[in-house]
Amino acid sequence: MAQDSEVILTLSKSIVRRYHESDADAIVRGANTHLVSQYMTDAFPSPYTLEDAARWIKIASEEGALEFAICTLDSNTLIGSCGLQHLKGVESRTKILGYWLSTDYWGQSIMTEVIAGFSQWIFEQAPTLLRLEASVVEENEGSMKVLKRAGYQYEGTRKMAVCKNEKISNVALFGFTRENYAKMAGEEIKTDY
Repeated sequence: MAQDSEVILTLSKSIVRRYHESDADAIVRGANTHLVSQYMTDAFPSPYTLEDAARWIKIASEEGALEFAICTLDSNTLIGSCGLQHLKGVESRTKILGYWLSTDYWGQSIMTEVIAGFSQWIFEQAPTLLRLEASVVEENEGSMKVLKRAGYQYEGTRKMAVCKNEKISNVALFGFTRENYAKMAGEEIKTDY
């Protein structure tokens, strides 16, 4: 099992922890499928090789990176990933959420639990953070359900926003604000950020 200092969340269906170099094979097993890559950005390799996995683990292990492995409770085997992209300037108090899960674990509410727990965790860790947001290609209905069930609010659609593999798609934008977090955590809502 992972050392406690590496685990950021222990949930009922999975754990979320820092990456290990030994995760490379599991990343390839879970990520190297069109079913996962079709909704990811072009930065997500397809096909996904061991070299890609090793490169990703190095990036995810850098100082300040907010990228984590989603693993099984019983064997600590990587089954997915979640993380946040930092924004700069006037948007520096917003982070962009990204995630994927191996198809072997779809339909088990694992990702909903991870996104809800991870979102609450990051607000606890970053007291000046104002919002998390996620963009989802409209055809990815499963991902939109995950975000809604995890407490994210639908905020609008960007028409014809992406073109991947010669297919043009709309993108739905979802947000989770510090006020959403405060309501879920039963805290007083602050208005003086």
